[in-house]
Amino acid sequence: MKYYLFKTLAQTRPEFCVLLDFPEAMGVKSWKLGDGVELQEGEYPQDAKIFMSDEEPGIEIPDLVPNTVRLLIVSKPLKDGMEAVNRGPVQYLPLSIYNHKKRLASSDYFIVNPLGTVDVLDTSASEIEYLDGQVVRVLKHVLDRKKIAHAPDLFRLKEAPDSYVVSERVLDEWRKIAPKPTNITFFVLDVPAT
Repeated sequence: MKYYLFKTLAQTRPEFCVLLDFPEAMGVKSWKLGDGVELQEGEYPQDAKIFMSDEEPGIEIPDLVPNTVRLLIVSKPLKDGMEAVNRGPVQYLPLSIYNHKKRLASSDYFIVNPLGTVDVLDTSASEIEYLDGQVVRVLKHVLDRKKIAHAPDLFRLKEAPDSYVVSERVLDEWRKIAPKPTNITFFVLDVPAT
């Protein structure tokens, strides 16, 4: 099976909005959304919202919403496709997006928070930058065939918790969506034969 790495800042068309903030009212708990830590009851606002910034001119909301805070923000159809096949622990958190004039643009979006991380990289074949023994960034992702065999269909990488990986099964679900989802930018991950 193939696996794909998603880029949360990829913007395929200039008219697409780019979000710059975590949901309003999250406060110091925002870090949990970026690290795959489960939010407990009361930590996520019931009316969670993010406002488009005047710094970014785009106003159209694509299915995969680009953002600078490395969240996986998706439309309801993409969320439903993930939920249909994924067998790993994930929180799907409802989100409203407001435009530059502070008016509701859509309330049919979700922050997808895959919980924890999964150890699937072949660290000897991957290109990883370290500083004082800590991973700074992963430049080239090579999956370990044995490790990936037991991975869920949606997860975060152990070496890079702000990276999101989905399986071919998720993309198969998304291919059924009409009209075709927008702003889906991904990279095929290398899985060596042996």
